[in-house]
Amino acid sequence: MTPSTRTIEHGQALAEYLVALLVLAMLLGFASAGEDSVVDTLLAAIRAAFDRQSAFISLPL
Repeated sequence: MTPSTRTIEHGQALAEYLVALLVLAMLLGFASAGEDSVVDTLLAAIRAAFDRQSAFISLPL
């Protein structure tokens, strides 16, 4: 392998990882027909858990 071909290949993996992460983010972010997206479902579950924890902490002793 000559130095000139080696410099061309440098950084190729980073570009492939970025494309894969972009596709994954698009799949997670967009909702199917009539359904909430995965991100919305996750945030709703976190919000419900926080509300339950907050209600439990505010109970009198």
